[in-house]
Amino acid sequence: MQQETDAASRPVDGTPMPAAPSGRISFERLRERSDELELLISGLLVFGLFTVPGRLFDMWVSNTVHADGVAQYAIWFGFAVGVGVSYALAAAFMVHIAIRGYWVGLIGLKATFPDGVRWDRLISMGPVSREFQREQTGDIGQAIERADRMASILFAMSILMAVTIAGIGVFAVALMVLGSLTGALFGMADRVALIAGGVLYLLFIAGAVAIVVCEKLIARREAAGRTSDGPRRALRRLLRLYGVLVPQRLVGPMQLTLQSNLNGRAFLVVYGLVIGGAMLIGGLQVINSMKFSLLQGYDVVTEEAVDHGMLGAHYENMRAEHDALLRFPMIPSDRIAETHLRLFIPHQPQRDNVLARRLCARLIDGRNTAEGAPAARNAIDCMAAMWTVTLDGVAVPLDDFVPIERRDLGMRGLVGYIPLGERQPGRHNLALTWNAGGGETGKQRRRDYRIPFWFIPQIAERVQRD
Repeated sequence: MQQETDAASRPVDGTPMPAAPSGRISFERLRERSDELELLISGLLVFGLFTVPGRLFDMWVSNTVHADGVAQYAIWFGFAVGVGVSYALAAAFMVHIAIRGYWVGLIGLKATFPDGVRWDRLISMGPVSREFQREQTGDIGQAIERADRMASILFAMSILMAVTIAGIGVFAVALMVLGSLTGALFGMADRVALIAGGVLYLLFIAGAVAIVVCEKLIARREAAGRTSDGPRRALRRLLRLYGVLVPQRLVGPMQLTLQSNLNGRAFLVVYGLVIGGAMLIGGLQVINSMKFSLLQGYDVVTEEAVDHGMLGAHYENMRAEHDALLRFPMIPSDRIAETHLRLFIPHQPQRDNVLARRLCARLIDGRNTAEGAPAARNAIDCMAAMWTVTLDGVAVPLDDFVPIERRDLGMRGLVGYIPLGERQPGRHNLALTWNAGGGETGKQRRRDYRIPFWFIPQIAERVQRD
């Protein structure tokens, strides 16, 4: 039976058949379906990735207001990376789908018109134009091959970028966690954590530079006929360490294959630009969410004019989802009919915690460790030291304000009710200043808020009569 099988496996001329591939998966069979798999994955990812930035923005807005120090930077970095990679990959996969669509169209034309372009029937072209177009276009089969090659390369590069940026995010989070643990051990957690994170990052860069230097040193020694067993062992240990820090087994097959088969320098340039561009997109998303418009086309009603006019973010009934990052003092509306004006002053840990260490003597290193009613009193006194409030130029004391937690705004702060009963109907001006002694630049700079409103008591009287 074995002899019959062997005989059946030989061709007529007696030459042995090539051995079957020993791998578990047939590459040729998968290659025939790779275009289908690419289209399926690209289509699913495009629709999914375009929904991710909105959800990440909502999560970032709702959490960043509560964070301070390293946690704040970690949340921002995660948001910037997530948004950047989502938009970059979504755009790349859309281009991939377009190329695959072009490829499918070419295949359909090839099946319908096997001869491809019939140049002799293009009577609208002269001989020079026809010759030039023939050189540029080539055969339709060549166009199919080019489109297929381009689509496969773009798909692989997109996946490679996603894995690389995800690895950068994990590495950055690990650095921040190690920095935070170091800061917690030595006190002054935020400052020490930032220093420790910076030192660890510099060590990582220094190690990468050391790998390049060692390679050149070993090559120079061996070219001179000297042994380099020691440097080789040291370099292999360093490479093993970086193999743990960087997922080379995951990234290597794609990166090295693309880098070695394409223009190596151009690949590295594109590789770096895409990663940097993804980070930039996240930063632009933050700026765009805080600015009214990135396009500065307002020559008349300028930002300075609006600052001395009305900002919708100061009025709770005018706030929209785009005002989520504008954590300004707020009143209910621009028209007030009640006898008291409700004023909400937000507490922002990123700014207030630093100022509290300087202005609030009752707090221990800026921390309110009291319990019960004294905790509320300490919070009021500390916020009152940061803020000054005036109504029509007359100072408004904050002694009767109370701490409040507003789940509808996702913020904590102070709330107070300013009496309006004796005031004349019409426009009134509420002004607030945070850190009146601060400078003109920097995170702790002086900040002024102007909130005009219109007191309309007759509306309240009419409602009472009705």
